Amino acid sequence: MSSPEFVIVGQGLAGTTLAWPLLRRGRRVLVIDREDGSSASRIAAGLITPVTGKRLAKSWRWDELFPAAAAFYRSVEAETGTRLFSQQPSLRLFADEAEHDEFHRREANILRGLVRTVSTINSDWFAAPFGGFEMPSAARLEVSRYLDASREYFRARGAYLRAEIDPREVIEADTVIFCRGFAADSDPWFGRIQFNAAKGEILTIRVPGLAEERVVHRGLWLVPLGDSLYRVGATHTWEPLNSFPTPEGRAEIESKLRLFLKPPYEVIDHNAAVRPVIDAGYPVLGRHPESPRVVFFNGLGAKGSLLAPFFANQLAAHLCGEGEIDAAVNVRKYLCRV
Repeated sequence: MSSPEFVIVGQGLAGTTLAWPLLRRGRRVLVIDREDGSSASRIAAGLITPVTGKRLAKSWRWDELFPAAAAFYRSVEAETGTRLFSQQPSLRLFADEAEHDEFHRREANILRGLVRTVSTINSDWFAAPFGGFEMPSAARLEVSRYLDASREYFRARGAYLRAEIDPREVIEADTVIFCRGFAADSDPWFGRIQFNAAKGEILTIRVPGLAEERVVHRGLWLVPLGDSLYRVGATHTWEPLNSFPTPEGRAEIESKLRLFLKPPYEVIDHNAAVRPVIDAGYPVLGRHPESPRVVFFNGLGAKGSLLAPFFANQLAAHLCGEGEIDAAVNVRKYLCRV
């Protein structure tokens, strides 16, 4: 391939999802990644839900973000021949009476069409004295599989390179896009942007006899992996920001898990990573106002699987002269206020 027009530094969720619309526009793209297995994208659960948080809020911009995500991941499945994305109802158990009451206040208005009540919950598996509800349009991205399938697709087209890049290096390209997630170091362009990053720890457990196929939410999430295996998490801590699992993180997850999971289980793995959160969980993207050949796409956070396709396409269109970036997520806002 001749000299790339766009070099993307980082092949996590942001960098991978941005490369696709650029390649589909016929642009010369090179994705560079150091292949760090402990990145946040590599251990992400990939959950997409229309209702979120303790206050049972409708997910931000759901009506436009979810169709964009579903269509995008289906198209990647078709091009790579790999199953990556599944739409299946998820179950949320009420934590207390107040949450139960809040749901019934909201289900006929703000949550209309997004939820449905559940009449029975398997009492052999779950303690659910306050009941729960289903989210029929919930979905899940197999994030690691998506990253791997995309990497092979890029590599086959000469659009991928494994390398360690210092952000201060001069990179031969018309445009360089930094999609590095949370980085403890700084760079000369975007190092002033303040992350509100949070460390997350997750467990992989084996639960003999549990045959729940839905993702279950109750203060944390329980994700079926098949063969009696489940992933469960995640914690939110703000120091230290590293990828080392801790006894405290495991204890927190297990204490919350025991509140609703009845069968005995065995912990078989424990992982940690730092989520690249910048501001209220919104992504941040765009050209540097003073160095326009340098671009930022970051801050996808815990909802990255939902956010990435819409905003990656918006950024790709902007980089190709086809549109503007929403003011709410434009990197200019963040650079001007620090």
